[in-house]
Amino acid sequence: MTMQLVDRIERRRFVGREFLVWLWFESELFDATLSTKEHGSFGLWFERLLVLDAGKAEATRIKGATPAASREAKESLLRGKLPLSAGLHLVLDERESSFTLKAESMSVAGLKLPAVLGPEGDEGPAHSLAPRPAPRRRAKREGREEQEERESDLEREAFYERMHLTRDVESLLEALYREFLSLRLSDAWEGACVPMMRAWAAGQEGLDAEDYRDARARAVPARRRR
Repeated sequence: MTMQLVDRIERRRFVGREFLVWLWFESELFDATLSTKEHGSFGLWFERLLVLDAGKAEATRIKGATPAASREAKESLLRGKLPLSAGLHLVLDERESSFTLKAESMSVAGLKLPAVLGPEGDEGPAHSLAPRPAPRRRAKREGREEQEERESDLEREAFYERMHLTRDVESLLEALYREFLSLRLSDAWEGACVPMMRAWAAGQEGLDAEDYRDARARAVPARRRR
């Protein structure tokens, strides 16, 4: 049973790669403004690093501000290489985050949350909610225990806010993946999506975003926004 499960997982690893291609396609087709039924509109684009491979040939690693927009990226795609991992930048409710999405495991790495979160560290920029050193007069006026309690409260608030925003990123990726699967398993995938994605990869201009949007809307079940 265990070997059967492992075999099923191995045979379906390509789905995560197709998901990344689909995100790449939609991000360029819709000028980095995507949407889900649950979250409404948000900004999403590829940045920093894009890694593509075909399982046998040497992986292609493309670095830069917008690696997916490079000619090399599309040429690799046309040669049969699919994304293995990609750096993504997300703007949701005016809050910016960035992370690396690994296709085969569908895992997130290097998550950087909005600068207001702090404290300094691997997961966020060097801005902190921790209190600044109090003026000497205040330090003399207030007891040490009260000051430590305030610091502890602020640290807890920052922690819970960080967890809340992390969950927002996870929730959005889950919603995108659900919509991708609905589309991937529908007749619209082969009938409308794949031809347009091939034309996009080949650099064809004048793709009709509204035709694709209509086909996508018919394939993806309606969900009420939270």
